Amino acid sequence: MKEKILFILHTSPPKHGAAKVGDFIIESKKVRNAFECKFIPIKSSESIADIGKFNFKKIKYIIELYFKVLYSLITFRPDKIYYTSSIRSIALYRDILISTLWKVYSKFKNIEIFYHYHTKGVNEYVSKSKINLLLTKFFIKNINLILLSPLFEKDFEKVKVYKKVYFLPNGVEDSLKNEDFAKYFEEKYNNIENIEVLYLAHIMKSKGYKEALDLANKYRDIVFNFAGSFGSVEDKKYFFDYIYKYNLKNVKYHGFVSGHTKDDLWKRSYLYIYPSKNDAFPLSILESLSFGVPTISTNQGSIPYILDKKSGIFVGNLNELEDVFNFALENFINLKSAMYCRQRYLENFTLDKFEDNLVKILKEENV
Repeated sequence: MKEKILFILHTSPPKHGAAKVGDFIIESKKVRNAFECKFIPIKSSESIADIGKFNFKKIKYIIELYFKVLYSLITFRPDKIYYTSSIRSIALYRDILISTLWKVYSKFKNIEIFYHYHTKGVNEYVSKSKINLLLTKFFIKNINLILLSPLFEKDFEKVKVYKKVYFLPNGVEDSLKNEDFAKYFEEKYNNIENIEVLYLAHIMKSKGYKEALDLANKYRDIVFNFAGSFGSVEDKKYFFDYIYKYNLKNVKYHGFVSGHTKDDLWKRSYLYIYPSKNDAFPLSILESLSFGVPTISTNQGSIPYILDKKSGIFVGNLNELEDVFNFALENFINLKSAMYCRQRYLENFTLDKFEDNLVKILKEENV
């Protein structure tokens, strides 16, 4: 008999990191083969700009989620529960409310609970008030944590009331799996005519698009491709006003991209620029590695865990970004670096590895 697992998780839309991971878990054949699964999507925000903001629709979504989980506990009777957790604001209060259902359920049936955290900030949140500390302790008491990397364990130092900690690095699809990537890389680096740099992320202040534009202004002989949806009307206005003001003919905006269009941008790129100011485990950096593209980023979240000295470079101070960019131009645009990035991806961040590790964690095996 397969164990029954109730998955309560974020899915697209909107398309952010946790939602992409949720989409993949639902589609995973390995997960479905290992367990008897039931999936309940967590619906909360209509768009990226809506995340973290209150509106009355979210109250409706919380009520709907509560009764879906209650019904599933009664009818499905799971042996384990997987939940995509939040850290603060109304999302945390929603999580606490929903968690009361399995806290009561656990009184009648032996059950294992797994909270998967896709973000950071627990330590900061619980440090703000005693109420925050008590609520968070109540929420995670006697459950198992799934964290993106060992760098996040220190984020839970003040709330050590959980049972176990598991580490589960994200993975992304291998878009080059059907190609002879050794031949592809040789052709790409044998004759470099124009250097192209890619910024692929939501175009919002916290992701560092303004700093990327500043680099484009200083390096006008390099093509800077920007791809992603705008975080707000103000971001869109700033972006195009900046291009117009400085007459940046080397900047190209491609909108939100996916599929072959996105793959083509990665293939044309020699560097990935991602000056994020707040991140946990950006999937875009995993994509850059899969295409053999070295990354310039920051020391946010698990980025120092994803990148090493041969696959990219990260800064703690964005004032160093220009110096780092110069270093990358001199040291990373070569066949050796591209092959190394590709190998780092294959050894650590494929979807197969993510699936295998998730199944092991949910079976409570060593990962």
